[in-house]
Amino acid sequence: MINGNQIFLDTLNKCILILFILFLPLSTTHSKTIIKDAEIEKLLSEYAADLYKIGLGAESQNIFIMPDQSINASVTAQGNIYIHTGLIYHADRPNEVKSIIAHEIGHLLNNHHITRMIEYENFQKKQNIAQIIGIGTGITGLLTESDALPDIGTGITIGGSDLARRDYLQHSRVQEYEADMSAISLMESIGESSNGLLQILEKIKKSQQIYGGNINPLELTHELPQDRIDFLKNKISKQGSYEVQDSEELIHRHNLARAKIIGYQDLPNKFADNTPYANYSKAISYYQKGKYEQSKSIMISLIKEFEYAYFYEFLAQIYFEINEYELAIESLKKGQSLLDLPELEFSILYAKILTQIGGDENIRESISLLDMHKDQTIGNVRVYWQLSKSYYKLNNIPMADLSVAQYYSILGNKDMARNFAQRAKNGLTPYSSGWLVADDIQNIN
Repeated sequence: MINGNQIFLDTLNKCILILFILFLPLSTTHSKTIIKDAEIEKLLSEYAADLYKIGLGAESQNIFIMPDQSINASVTAQGNIYIHTGLIYHADRPNEVKSIIAHEIGHLLNNHHITRMIEYENFQKKQNIAQIIGIGTGITGLLTESDALPDIGTGITIGGSDLARRDYLQHSRVQEYEADMSAISLMESIGESSNGLLQILEKIKKSQQIYGGNINPLELTHELPQDRIDFLKNKISKQGSYEVQDSEELIHRHNLARAKIIGYQDLPNKFADNTPYANYSKAISYYQKGKYEQSKSIMISLIKEFEYAYFYEFLAQIYFEINEYELAIESLKKGQSLLDLPELEFSILYAKILTQIGGDENIRESISLLDMHKDQTIGNVRVYWQLSKSYYKLNNIPMADLSVAQYYSILGNKDMARNFAQRAKNGLTPYSSGWLVADDIQNIN
């Protein structure tokens, strides 16, 4: 966990546009590291779409990927779901990830985002009271020169704090049960099995077995998984959709996402040699090591096996690294033709290539490509950083400064946002649309 209010945006090795790390604030004192990847995000959004629509009445959602190898997920009060790469990596079927997403939505449906805050505040109050009582008794013991009373004071401090924590965790276990029940109901409502929830809990249980003998069940927010598994088996087996299986096409895409995670995070391979998944991981691994020709050769062979938009995207990134710009653009266009809508990551890479080639016409085209993705959300924040580079190449410094100001404004860096907004205003026509945007950034931040 990173402390402080400063948020940093960085790329994962060699400024990879396909998979990069972003520091996203979740509170005033903590931030989380997330991964942005078009292929995996699209897949997760498809997993969640029906669940969000039926459960929350929402057409869209924010799902963030965290580079954490533990099997876990979490949800915020705003409905943002954070999926650990470890969950995707260990999930053999899409249904396992879907069931966990349903579980997280279950927390929202049961208003746990509200009750958790209340319970945590109560926990802190009880803990503080226990400490005050303990200190008071301890002081009394010192004043009376008694050997017993100071020890009693210490005992109250530890014991009271322990009871407060156990009370808080007990509420958490109840909430996990409620979220499980909501997940089963949600999965049934979209005509899918919740068996994936059992499979994931089994995997969590195995991962905890090495520590299980030393864990006090009362100290766990999630009770030791076997207790949940035993209860849920009976419940889930009675589902009308219990036998429903994921489609082969979806399993295929799920495995490609897992292969990508394996390649970028250098995880143990889960696929047989010479399968498309193993080869995809290998190509990414070569790319990470700067072995672009080996990576390119594998990707060209994979595309001959079957055309896939994100294979073309990755091949374009490789061509960009070796300065084969025309081939990079050709690959991006082929990949985009396989998608229904313009893809943000494709547009950013395309704009980066055009800016690198240079020339006013190319740079203006890069700006037009990025303009369609301008949106004041964390997911599109890199659009403004790339726009700043394009405007700078055109020697339009005020608009470059405005783009940087928008970038920092979205990330929450108020000082940097205000500074660049003022710089932009100094060069923009007063009360023009750009000047007004800069003025808003100064006033809002």
